[in-house]
Amino acid sequence: MKLRAVAIDIDGTLTDEKRRLELEAVAMLRRLEWLGVKVILATGNVLCVTDTIKTFIGTSGPVICENGGIIKDEELGVVRYLGDIPEVRRAFNHLAALMDVKLVPYSELRKTEVALLRDGVTVERVREALRDFRVEVVDTKFAIHIKSPGVSKGRALEEIAGLRGLRLEEIAAIGDSENDRDMLEKAGYAVAVGEPALEDVADLVTSERYGAGAVQALRHLIEISF
Repeated sequence: MKLRAVAIDIDGTLTDEKRRLELEAVAMLRRLEWLGVKVILATGNVLCVTDTIKTFIGTSGPVICENGGIIKDEELGVVRYLGDIPEVRRAFNHLAALMDVKLVPYSELRKTEVALLRDGVTVERVREALRDFRVEVVDTKFAIHIKSPGVSKGRALEEIAGLRGLRLEEIAAIGDSENDRDMLEKAGYAVAVGEPALEDVADLVTSERYGAGAVQALRHLIEISF
């Protein structure tokens, strides 16, 4: 395949279960950049955190934040906010009146979605409570996110491809949970990190989980592309 960009999730994909970066995977992302491949960080994190991670890792591609709610391409000077945040907040207010839910740290920085700690709350309960609202609820394994329908990492990847003049077939995607599904499905080549539930949309499922699985995925992409 002609590989021009790689979109990769952060939490649980580039990190271990404690959200510590896998440094071998970071080194391989830098190698991809040296080979001329743009690395796109695609995460549920807020924009300022993602920008900081991008700087420390050393990637040059655009970023996808808040599960597709924000797209930023620094080189092109583009920032786009997607979704209906008033409806998301209305849904959250309803939920908070029904059950004890806690927001993730730095929630005041979120612009397009609401993210809840998973402590004592299940995604099924949240979905049932919000069934009459025009929102989607996704579990990233680290938090439960309430977002607008149609907002996804996959849709954001399509927007970035259009901005950059890329074909989706030229982009590989790597992720580990259901919020990565649409991105994996739309990319030209997809790797699920240690998650058999995503094998229907993945070309490869790594045997290792977390950052060790990202190392497997990145090594595989480099082997088949260069």
